[in-house]
Amino acid sequence: MGFLYVLEGLRTPLLDGLLSAVTYLGGEGVFIALAIVVYWCVNKRDGYYLIAAGVGGTVISQDLKILCRVPRPWVRDPSFTIVESARGGATGYSFPSGHSQNSVVALGGAARIVGHKAAKAALWVLAVLVCFSRMYLGVHTPADVAVGAAIGLALVFGLWPLFRKDDPRLADGVFAVIFALAAATCLFAGRMSEGADPENLAEFQKNSFTMLGVAAAVLIAAPIERKYIRFETKAPWWAQILKCALGLALVMGLRVALKAPLNALFGGRQAANAVRYMLMVLAAILVWPLTFKWFGKGCPVGKKGKKALKAALIVLVALAVLAGAACWAVRHDSSMPPRDFPDATNPLITPLGVTMLSGHRAGGGIAPENTIMALKNCVESPDYTLDIFEFDLHLTADGQLVLLHDATLDRTSDAAEVFGETDVDVGTKTFDQLRQLNMGAKFEAADGSMPYADLRGDDVPEDLRIISLDQALTYLEDQGNFRYIIEIKNSEDRGFEAADKLYATLVEYGCLDRAVIGTFHNEVTAYIDETYPDMHRSAGVNEVVRFYFSALLGLKLDPAELHYDALQIPTTDYFVNLGTSRVVNYAHERNIAVQYWTINDAGEMARLQGIGADAIMTDLPDVGAQALNQP
Repeated sequence: MGFLYVLEGLRTPLLDGLLSAVTYLGGEGVFIALAIVVYWCVNKRDGYYLIAAGVGGTVISQDLKILCRVPRPWVRDPSFTIVESARGGATGYSFPSGHSQNSVVALGGAARIVGHKAAKAALWVLAVLVCFSRMYLGVHTPADVAVGAAIGLALVFGLWPLFRKDDPRLADGVFAVIFALAAATCLFAGRMSEGADPENLAEFQKNSFTMLGVAAAVLIAAPIERKYIRFETKAPWWAQILKCALGLALVMGLRVALKAPLNALFGGRQAANAVRYMLMVLAAILVWPLTFKWFGKGCPVGKKGKKALKAALIVLVALAVLAGAACWAVRHDSSMPPRDFPDATNPLITPLGVTMLSGHRAGGGIAPENTIMALKNCVESPDYTLDIFEFDLHLTADGQLVLLHDATLDRTSDAAEVFGETDVDVGTKTFDQLRQLNMGAKFEAADGSMPYADLRGDDVPEDLRIISLDQALTYLEDQGNFRYIIEIKNSEDRGFEAADKLYATLVEYGCLDRAVIGTFHNEVTAYIDETYPDMHRSAGVNEVVRFYFSALLGLKLDPAELHYDALQIPTTDYFVNLGTSRVVNYAHERNIAVQYWTINDAGEMARLQGIGADAIMTDLPDVGAQALNQP
């Protein structure tokens, strides 16, 4: 951690942006594109070599992750900060670094393939920079990076001699071994991952099944291609570009388009990932290569057709440039100075430099989320004072509003054991049935322990059982004059019923004016506007999109058309950068407050306070209090 602290002290906005861009070279999408282009345009054998090294390395690194279960640096040391834009790509356990392994395989493997010395050197330098970026951004330690890179190097150099031999049986054998290893990983995942937290377990299973699907597809498709298709990689340069552009669009399009239907077909099980990636690879090896003879001949369609194809290529390049420019526009942080708005009438808008502290899921990072224990932990803490409690509501089968984030109960409770089934929808159980659960069963403390995991039945204290909205407000309203951010999780008719009950309860407890209601369901937003115009709410999804692009382009929005009091938004969770002074200033000009979720990095909290954020929702209110200079 000492080396990471040294790098933390060297960070600048310019280096943050540069190394955030560099780190993408170790991502899955870059590896897929590189391996496919080599396979289609350079040499099939070299393409298989890259795929084997990448898939094998991922299986090995995932197995090590789940067996070692080393937490990320900021989990091990809550005082350490990361570059917040890197958080979204830092999934799963920390050791070893998958990005480092992937970059060494992709860029180092490409360096073995190319013949030009300068190109080789440049590729190795890029691989080293990706490895360094993981430490600079704060998402991996030197040990994570060193072992990840070592796995990549072992495969890059170890597999090279096997794929130099002109014997396809050797390549088939390598993929058979990788398939067997991936299959064993998926088969024994339950035993290997016993005690792992649900989020990291899901990441492990997703990656393991993905690699199983890729290995299976190569084992099936490679012999078929050799016997029946036998495509040539050569083509005119412009035809190669067109071939790759259209082919990658097909393969990547399948990657996106198949996700939702396959997840629905497989009921959300990870086998959907195996099938999705298997179909992608089959398309890359067996389907798109059927067009290569045509590309190899220079796309013979006559002079007019050839001109049209070249024109299409120019258009594709132009669109790519425009897409890159658009990505930059929505991702970069504007240099606009933050402004104070002392005449704002919205009580949720704070003076510049003052940011309210909100406990996300009632401070679910330091106590079991959405429980009385979590509420008490925040109210009674001598180290910080919450301004806002944030929690989520679901309707039970008997019409009670309970505090719960997920629609199902497995992530936080012992529901699978108590009810004898997984993925139980909270709306199918009564409040009394739900009161049997231990809502702290899956809570993991900062030291990695699970202090409440063994509590069952009568041993479960009241403050670890599921609670109703009435219970939460009865306790909180006796303790102080808090504000509330409340999200309705139900949709359609159940969402309307939840809104009715929530409104009545807030009126009963006299806190309607101190609550801001949110929902991801547009029909519930419309219902609230029509039925309860005096209920304060946050912007819906469609409204956030419109607001963002209006701010980006400097368009005028009539304040009378804005029926919400707050933007409750992430920073970069959805690709675009909402955490900018441009967004905050534009909102404050229109009397709209800006409240960010879910920010657990102290450095990012301080940055958002500096650009004028009105509230920060965090799982770690103790960290938030220090970052926001709370007295």
